[in-house]
Amino acid sequence: MLDSMEYAATWGAYLLAVLGVLLFWWRVTLFIPWVTIRNALRLIVVAPLLVPAPVTDGGLDWAPALFVLLFDITLQEEGNPLRAVPFLSYGAVVALLLFLADMGYRFWRSKREQNRKTQPVAEDDGTPDPV
Repeated sequence: MLDSMEYAATWGAYLLAVLGVLLFWWRVTLFIPWVTIRNALRLIVVAPLLVPAPVTDGGLDWAPALFVLLFDITLQEEGNPLRAVPFLSYGAVVALLLFLADMGYRFWRSKREQNRKTQPVAEDDGTPDPV
């Protein structure tokens, strides 16, 4: 296996590559006019790329869950080929919770803006305020 410096360097290179992919995807989805769909598409890409999973059962080395799943499905002859699925599911649940929290915040903010617009404004009748 890798020593600790190689392991950290590998994760650093992977995270830099993911950052590049996410910046590209952010730019691609920037022109979608519906905020809800735009944020959903962004989270669909972010969640599988950032979720880690153990490389071996009970091991201390971790890798991106998407790659563990692909490796297990294509190359592993024995064992459980779907052992990364729970980790991807957890990532999907966290992404869904973030998506719902963002939707709730946007709904609350729009209702607040509507209340500000519909409240009557006190008119000034020209008389000075009593001191």
